[in-house]
Amino acid sequence: MATQEDLRAVAGKAVADPAFRQQLLDDPEAAVKAAGIELSDDQMAALKNMDKAELEKGLIDIDERLTMACWGKAQNFCGWD
Repeated sequence: MATQEDLRAVAGKAVADPAFRQQLLDDPEAAVKAAGIELSDDQMAALKNMDKAELEKGLIDIDERLTMACWGKAQNFCGWD
């Protein structure tokens, strides 16, 4: 049975893996299946019906925010300015 956690797994993989992100944009059903993630029919329909440009922008924005947050923590940890 698909859960919200499964949907989060798709988003997390898309943020961390640019090749998966592109496959998700090109063919969401094949990408999710290849990743071994099970989504409900409603979740898959919602994913397929999302505006692809908005989805890509959102995933890139998340990636950039995570990178900046990690960089900030590295600077604090290492004493970098």
